[in-house]
Amino acid sequence: MFHILGKNMRSKSFIIVFLIAFLVASVGCQKTKPSPLLNEKLTAQNFFELVEKVKKDSLLTAEEIDLFSSGVARYSNFVDSLFNKSIKEIIDQERTLRRRQSYINLATNAIVCYSRFRYDGWKPIEIDGSKFNVFTYTISNISKNDIKKIYGYLQFFTTSNQLIRAYRINVDQTIKAGQFTQFQSTFRLEENNQNEQFLIKSLEENPRSILVTWRPMYIELDNGQKIDLEEK
Repeated sequence: MFHILGKNMRSKSFIIVFLIAFLVASVGCQKTKPSPLLNEKLTAQNFFELVEKVKKDSLLTAEEIDLFSSGVARYSNFVDSLFNKSIKEIIDQERTLRRRQSYINLATNAIVCYSRFRYDGWKPIEIDGSKFNVFTYTISNISKNDIKKIYGYLQFFTTSNQLIRAYRINVDQTIKAGQFTQFQSTFRLEENNQNEQFLIKSLEENPRSILVTWRPMYIELDNGQKIDLEEK
């Protein structure tokens, strides 16, 4: 009797395991099934219609809808650029851009783990009748390795976060581990550049109206390690 019960229990267990495996496989297949809507192209005539279809399409994943939405938002001022592209093309393009931006954020954070940048000020100078801008800044090496090179952009923004001007900074001087060094970079004044004229006027009259940021692009350590955001 116990032998028969044991056999029945094993049979039932096998059936339950089989059913669970079948359900998991079925759900997995449903998730990977692409929506036919992905291949439809946007036009000026069907734009709103496709947006409505997206709302009702249960085969589109939340990620796909989010990427499509971001892609549309990116071209909000140039909506014609969306036309004749499929939903899938817009999604794939947005996914690539996000991946790139995620890497940039990661690499930037990694550089910040090894260094700190402080903007110290600006002053105008004149040499032989030519005008120049001199920017002073300090770079601190907070790592245990010497920094051989560090490049990036000194960026100036309005309080509404609009970029006014960016200056390329290349430091090829070694910054010892645990130490900091102050540098100066000199740039010829571009008198016909309206953005530069606006920046200089703001720095002279109301420097607090200008936000200054450092955008690191490259760092190289004495042990050969490096991060290069400009590498293709």
